[in-house]
Amino acid sequence: MNTVIFDNAQNAVEKIAQELLAYSLENRPVHISLSGGSTPKLLFKTLAQVPYNTEIQWQNLHFWWGDDRMVLPTDPESNYGEVQKLLFDHIQIPTENIHRIRGEEPVETELKRFEQELSAVVPEQVFDWIILGMGTDGHTASLFPHQTNFDDPHLAVIAKHPETGQIRISKTAKLIEQAKRVTYLVTGASKAEILKEIQTKPAESLPYPAAKIKAKKGITEWYLDKDAAKLL
Repeated sequence: MNTVIFDNAQNAVEKIAQELLAYSLENRPVHISLSGGSTPKLLFKTLAQVPYNTEIQWQNLHFWWGDDRMVLPTDPESNYGEVQKLLFDHIQIPTENIHRIRGEEPVETELKRFEQELSAVVPEQVFDWIILGMGTDGHTASLFPHQTNFDDPHLAVIAKHPETGQIRISKTAKLIEQAKRVTYLVTGASKAEILKEIQTKPAESLPYPAAKIKAKKGITEWYLDKDAAKLL
């Protein structure tokens, strides 16, 4: 594992914010994929404040999501809705730079539309940076243990949460692995055991998608806080 350990979650998101600023100064369209969860909320709040809200060249950044729930954008479960409320409402970003999964649409229709948008907009379907989280069950995006097809040739897939049955749309493992850079942002002591397993056991022996999915030609890195990294 290519691992960076931070004192706390705030320091980790500050690092990501600084790197988003650097990407935005490259004066080209940069395609970024965001994740849901509690730690990214801290990132969005940080980006909405000085200096990032004014210094980042938002017109150069295109935002996508690793996955989203098939709910209204106003639903608390919507990954897009959280970013809208915590970040997009507070910055000047072109509407066409926000590439959300439309959770209010019929799932089959939206899957097709989302794949078409990915094909049309992202050059060769290679993302500049995909930021992922990891659940306590080792899932990432909405790719869950024992139900992920790592060889699925499509760009996106319909997924069902194994416990709640909630329907989602997720990027496929194959699409994530094409990225130039994949960063797992993982915080909290509840992730420590599984991170130790991922570090010490061969990926092929583990059921966890987060252990297996990495950039094939790019960089894969893990940004952890001390609590998550305590057993490493």
